[in-house]
Amino acid sequence: MAEKTESPPEGHLEIDWSKWEPAGEGDVRSPCPMINALANHHILPHSGHGITKEAAISALTSSLNLSSGVATVFASVAVTANPDKSAHYFDLDHVNKHGLIEHDVSLSRNDFLLGDNHTFNKEIFAAVMQNYDGQETTSFASASKARYGRLVAAKKAHEEAGKEFQYGIKEFVLSYGESALFLGLLGDPKDGKIPVEYLRVLFEEERVPFKEGWRRSERPITQGDMNHMIFNLIEENEHKAAEAKDVGFGTVQAVQNAVTGLLPTHCNIM
Repeated sequence: MAEKTESPPEGHLEIDWSKWEPAGEGDVRSPCPMINALANHHILPHSGHGITKEAAISALTSSLNLSSGVATVFASVAVTANPDKSAHYFDLDHVNKHGLIEHDVSLSRNDFLLGDNHTFNKEIFAAVMQNYDGQETTSFASASKARYGRLVAAKKAHEEAGKEFQYGIKEFVLSYGESALFLGLLGDPKDGKIPVEYLRVLFEEERVPFKEGWRRSERPITQGDMNHMIFNLIEENEHKAAEAKDVGFGTVQAVQNAVTGLLPTHCNIM
């Protein structure tokens, strides 16, 4: 028997979250676990092919209650990843393109210069999850610590491989945006708290943790929510001053001002 779904917000489609299957032969996926999960749940085309901007916006707003503004940023950027510049759609593997939506210092993927930058990397994610050992729930502090630990590990891996590590303000925003968005989509954007199990299910299984108890936000998740979460993550980073210097801004205030200007164009879906 299929499990009972939640009642959708007014104007949103009914979602049967029990419908889930991983990618099969001929299907394509992206570097983003949430987008992949929506394809695995058949909310986006399960094949991962031929997704229009309108279809992506509809999927993100209806299933996750992401605001149309934030959803439009992702969808618009994703369409530009199609190598056929006359096309009005994208395939999920098109967004493997480095620096567009995919980014270095991902919590679950390797960096571009170090190999496969789009497939789930269990060793990288296991190291991230060690930051939550003994905890049932995340916080801004623990998520910030996990993100910064991944940054340190990525920088070290580049040095050991003799590769240049590029980490500027754009990468800074994408890195913080990844953590902010999973906190907002899986929990309450105000407090940064989600069950650690939700995080594991999303990243490791590329499945929305509905049967574990997740329910979408009752109100749209906006750019203002993203700003709030990113600035809370920055504030909880014990190394924020050093990181601000690393990205070319002398002070935390200067980098926060830069982030404010970049957020609408560089917020991402993990």
